Amino acid sequence: MNKIILLSMFCIFVFAKETIIVLDSMHCPLCTAMVRKSLLEVDGVKSVKVSLKTKQAVVDANDDVSDKVLLKACEAVGYLGVIKNERN
Repeated sequence: MNKIILLSMFCIFVFAKETIIVLDSMHCPLCTAMVRKSLLEVDGVKSVKVSLKTKQAVVDANDDVSDKVLLKACEAVGYLGVIKNERN
């Protein structure tokens, strides 16, 4: 069982990327919830953390998920985003 968990964690690490999106127009907790929900609906997105304090969304997604698709998901709920950083 431990080997399966380790293997799955390794695959997630190897085949996933972390993208940071800056969303300056977020101003309330509802904003963060809407952005998070929209990003989680994108195929290939594994997790999303949205912070009102930093006005950023940190998205863990498969390598094949493009930045453009993530930005469109933010725009779909009324928030213009800018890619700040991408780390593999």
